[in-house]
Amino acid sequence: MNQRRDAQRNRARLIAAAAEVFREEGAAAPLDLVARRADVGRGTLYRHFPDRGALIASVLEMRVDALEQYARDYPGDDLLEHLLTEIYGLQLDAPGLITAVRTSAAPPEPLESMLQRTGALLRSAFTRARAARVIREDATEADVMLAIAMLDGAVAARSRMPDDASVEPALAIVLRGLRSAARLGAPIPTASLRLPTAQDLDPGA
Repeated sequence: MNQRRDAQRNRARLIAAAAEVFREEGAAAPLDLVARRADVGRGTLYRHFPDRGALIASVLEMRVDALEQYARDYPGDDLLEHLLTEIYGLQLDAPGLITAVRTSAAPPEPLESMLQRTGALLRSAFTRARAARVIREDATEADVMLAIAMLDGAVAARSRMPDDASVEPALAIVLRGLRSAARLGAPIPTASLRLPTAQDLDPGA
């Protein structure tokens, strides 16, 4: 039982460490950095995650879990734009993770499952926003998916922009394009999602 608990603890440490390393160094960061950050050996890392794609997929799954919890806890009818804000914040925090998984040898099913879960969150939030009339009457679910693609594009463009340029205004442009006229003057949300730490994920803590 102790061995199983130790294994769970190590896996949790590795996921949290990977999230930090990919944020600081990018998705192509050496996995040795992850093992050192988690205070485990390379063998332990590869026992849990046979390749980079599997590790990144677990980091993405942690993020989707956090978004689902955020949606459960958020009381307002403007959940949709808050989800878009949090997703954009996560994209800016560690760009390239989804691309890294797609180009890896990892099985595609986990990634597709996470994309479906995220899509379900956005569809539910869209229905809520439509009922409360906080988005344009002619807005569609396809517009929400287009908004995500536009934000993806802004993140991808960041590396090609001057050092003093910012892509953060892209969020305001997207949200104001979706809002109803009555909400055009409302403040643009700020990302506030707190991702789990190693201690949060550690079943033995």
